[in-house]
Amino acid sequence: MTQGTGMNAAKALDKAIRKEIEAHTLYTSVARKMDDPAARGLLTELAEEEVRHRVMLEDLPKDQAASFKPPQGRSRSVASYLTSRPLRQDSNLQQVLVYAMKREDEARAFYQTMARAAANGDLRVFLEKLSAMEDSHKARLEILYEDVFLQED
Repeated sequence: MTQGTGMNAAKALDKAIRKEIEAHTLYTSVARKMDDPAARGLLTELAEEEVRHRVMLEDLPKDQAASFKPPQGRSRSVASYLTSRPLRQDSNLQQVLVYAMKREDEARAFYQTMARAAANGDLRVFLEKLSAMEDSHKARLEILYEDVFLQED
C-alpha cells in the first residue's frame, strides 16, 4: 500500500477505470441532449475515446498493473479557476462544458501524477500518454467553449 493514501496498485487502477467509465457516461448522456451538431459530435467522439482509455487500462499487463501507483497530490491548472457545479438534468451547455473541462483536467493530473510515481518505464510512458490524451480532450472542450460562449460581436 502507498503510505498515506490508503490506496494500493489495484485500487488505483480500479479508480482510473471508474473515472473513464464515468466520463463516458457523462459525455454520452449530454451528447443525446445537445441540439448543436458540432457539440453533439465532439461529446460523442470524446465518449468513444473514454471507452478506448478504459480498454487500455483493462488490458494493462499484470506486471505493469502491479506497479500502478496512486496519485500523491493535485495539480493546479487554468481549469481550477472555473466554477463547476454538479450536473443536473437541466444543466445547460455552458455548465456541462465547464464541468467536463474540469473533469478532463483532473484526469490529466491523475495520470501525470501516477506517471511520475511509476517505477516501471513502460508504465510511465503509458500513463503519460493517457495524461496527454486527457489534456487533448480538455483543449477540444475549451475550443468549443470559446466558440460558443466567448464570441466577440
